[in-house]
Amino acid sequence: MSVASKVLVVDAGNTSIKLTAFEGDSVLWVQRGDNCPANTGFDPDVIYFASVRSKEQSALLHADIQAEYPHSGWVTLASQAEACGVYNAYLEPERLGVDRWLGAIAAYYLAKDGVVVIDAGTAIKVDVVNKEGVHLGGYITPGLGMMEESLLSNTARIRYDSNEVVGGEGLPNSTARAVTEGCYEMVLGFLERIHLQYKDYKWVATGGDAESLLGRLSIPVERQMNLVAIGAKLVGDEQLRGNK
Repeated sequence: MSVASKVLVVDAGNTSIKLTAFEGDSVLWVQRGDNCPANTGFDPDVIYFASVRSKEQSALLHADIQAEYPHSGWVTLASQAEACGVYNAYLEPERLGVDRWLGAIAAYYLAKDGVVVIDAGTAIKVDVVNKEGVHLGGYITPGLGMMEESLLSNTARIRYDSNEVVGGEGLPNSTARAVTEGCYEMVLGFLERIHLQYKDYKWVATGGDAESLLGRLSIPVERQMNLVAIGAKLVGDEQLRGNK
């Protein structure tokens, strides 16, 4: 049962801001942009704010959003030692990225079992929660775009245009395919190695590159694109209940 009738979750990532509007426990709409979106027509009772940006950037964004929604309540979310039945593996819990923390909570809530969480965005993040709700830890690697950009920016002879990035059969026979498919193979191999250790766990994926990875990954994976927002909703509601 939702604590507030209308909730707006603000997920401020490194490269974009994602807004998710909830009516009760149902998602009404999702909006993404480089800056704080305005004129959404939604009047939230409370805003749940989760940011991986610097303190200064988060404070500026906080001020912009509060100016847009001056009558809404506000809850800033941060990683904790425990929330919603999930226990943080970090010795300093606040140092776990809040997006990873919320994703782990949501995935465990949805799986009702041990779960591996993949967030395939600017970075690719993997977190593992066992069936008792204990977060065991995880990994962070460059995302697909970051891998390609790093290779291109640090080599003189590896160059290609975007129109050269086309699929093909067999081993890559062009520079474009060699780079893009090589990056995919690195990520897929990384995930498949993790699967060898946690093959009995459920797998949940989110993030902008989740769809393209799922098509190539020989592992049953559930796609849930609102994972961080669902986790924010669970944690924010728990905090509001605790304050009553």
